[in-house]
Amino acid sequence: MVMYMTQISKKTKRFSWFRLCILVMAGYFCYLVIAQQTELAKIRRETELVNSRMAEAAEVNNSLIAEKEKLSTAAYIEKIAREQLGLVKPGEVPYIPSK
Repeated sequence: MVMYMTQISKKTKRFSWFRLCILVMAGYFCYLVIAQQTELAKIRRETELVNSRMAEAAEVNNSLIAEKEKLSTAAYIEKIAREQLGLVKPGEVPYIPSK
């Protein structure tokens, strides 16, 4: 019976390369999962940023298209010329309000 106890204690004290390899592989697997999750989070943030910038660009594009359509009418061109450039028709007297 003494011999049996010494054999058990030798097995528990013995170094296991298999366990070490499994532990190293599990640690590496955890590292890979964490690295991929952080990379995916970064990509999601960039995607949200690009989508918001694209929505803003679409709004600006729509407003520019509307402005272009307005500029094709003679009445709007005359309005802009009178308001922004201060132009008048021949024979008209310009009215400038005092401030």
